[in-house]
Amino acid sequence: LFLVKSYSESNLLDQGIKLCITGKLKKDFYSNQVRDIVRTHPGILLTGYVSENEKLDLYLNAIALLSPSLVEGFGIPVLDAACLGMNALVSDSDSHLEIQSIDDFKKYVHIAQTLDSFDWALGIQALVFQQKNLYANPSLERVRRLTRYNQKSSDIMKIFHTQINKLIIPKKAD
Repeated sequence: LFLVKSYSESNLLDQGIKLCITGKLKKDFYSNQVRDIVRTHPGILLTGYVSENEKLDLYLNAIALLSPSLVEGFGIPVLDAACLGMNALVSDSDSHLEIQSIDDFKKYVHIAQTLDSFDWALGIQALVFQQKNLYANPSLERVRRLTRYNQKSSDIMKIFHTQINKLIIPKKAD
């Protein structure tokens, strides 16, 4: 609901920019409130469950990832966005702060408190303004994101393997 309100306050629909909410909503009061708002707001799309292919398509074509989660596990979508070099506006949860501290991810992971929806509306507008290159040449941007993701994924796996090997391979006695 916070994100829906922030998007509405951003007036980005006037620029043809839509908000896409991914994932399956529950059958509870909160989710029903989201559905009710979305029914009356032409700029907001609900995807329901997203397959891996659909997720890739969304990551390659989205202007930014928005994650105002108050409680977050590790934040894999935010990590994926940073690996792609896609901007993400995220809450100040511990996992988001941890991801922001990795490598060059501070350039892409923008932390914002979830106290004021209008502050988030301004943040969303700023990310849209920054992404003019996406509009100018979307295919070039998609190639850039994929190339960066492959490199970052490889780098992260090398670090992971090195750390695992240090844990499982005993040190030789002197």
